[in-house]
Amino acid sequence: MSEIFTQKVVWIIVQVCIGIIILLNLVLNLNKVKNDTVNNRLSIWASGKYFFITFFWGVLGGHFFLGSAKPLFCCNWWLPVALLVVITGILMLLRNKIKIKPYHQVIFIICGLLYGHFVWSQRHEDTIFENGNCTNTNLFCNND
Repeated sequence: MSEIFTQKVVWIIVQVCIGIIILLNLVLNLNKVKNDTVNNRLSIWASGKYFFITFFWGVLGGHFFLGSAKPLFCCNWWLPVALLVVITGILMLLRNKIKIKPYHQVIFIICGLLYGHFVWSQRHEDTIFENGNCTNTNLFCNND
C-alpha cells in the first residue's frame, strides 16, 4: 500500500482537497443566499448541537500537523482510533444536553490538538517498526 501512496501522491491529494474547499467557498459566496459558505455552515453547526466539530478539527490538526516522535500507546496503533470512537459516542449522546458557550469551543479545540498530538500522532510505520519488531517507543513501553 505504501508503494501507491507516495509522498508526492499524498501531497497532490491534499492540494486537490484544499482546492475543492476553496472553490466551493468561492461558488457559495457568489450565490444570493447570505452566509452560505462552508466556513459559515461549520461555524453555525459547531455553535449548536454539533459542538464536537471543533474537537475533531483540533484532533485532525494535532494528528496531521503536530505529532510526537514516540507513540503514547506503544505499538498498539489501533488504540487511539478506538478511543476516539468512544469519545465520539459520548459526545453524540451529549449533543442535545449541553449548552455551548464560546469558551467551550476554545477548550474543545485545545483538547483536540492535545489528543491529536500526544495520543493519535501521525507516525509512519518505518519509524516505529524495524524488521517486524516494535522500536522507537516511549519509556512506558516494555517489550510490546
